[in-house]
Amino acid sequence: MSVTNIPNKIKYKLWARAAGRCEYCNKPLWEDLITKAQFSTAYIAHIIAEKPGWARYDPVLSEKLKHDFSNLMLLCDTHHRLIDVEDVEGHPADKLREIKRNHEERVRIQTELSEDKQSHILHYGANIGRLNAFVTWFQSKDAMFPTHYPAESNAIELHLSNSPFQDSEQDYWNLERNNLQRQFASKVHQRLGKDIKNLSVFAIAPQPLLIELGRLLSDVTGITVYHHQKEPADN
Repeated sequence: MSVTNIPNKIKYKLWARAAGRCEYCNKPLWEDLITKAQFSTAYIAHIIAEKPGWARYDPVLSEKLKHDFSNLMLLCDTHHRLIDVEDVEGHPADKLREIKRNHEERVRIQTELSEDKQSHILHYGANIGRLNAFVTWFQSKDAMFPTHYPAESNAIELHLSNSPFQDSEQDYWNLERNNLQRQFASKVHQRLGKDIKNLSVFAIAPQPLLIELGRLLSDVTGITVYHHQKEPADN
């Protein structure tokens, strides 16, 4: 816990540069995540400590940096305790400066994206053999960064959930194609040119269904298609 009376203008700058989130874990610090009660859960921590015996104290730098923005981090209670009490040796000053720099740079890049960089996430998936691999909104959001950002907090989902059919069955193809066409018409086509200006497409399905999705999207401008990247095998 800081004993220094940090000037308000430095506090406001830190909150803004950190986007009100823990610079260690990105947790929002303006509310309790369980009760949703609105209050500050943040701690302002020093990288170079203020007092002798505290984490990363330096006899020369501590006094000099006690009010310096570059020496301060916005943290949740868990990671404030981690770096100052539970694992001080694992969190040298250089490591904390890198964590702070990476978080604040990510916030800067994201918040500098203009309105025309927002994009609606479109998901389509269909069983490939016994494989049922759907992409999450969070995975898609991360893949879009830093060129686009999600227009909504949910994806447009075109796939059938928990379909028992496999691509070796004739019924599978008719069912999937009809579902794709109807879902696209109701969830995408009616919104084009209105609130949907750009689509970020994430699709995992047998090739004939991907071709059909491509046909449906052929007249749509402002599309970015993201390809599934397989993780390298463990050595």
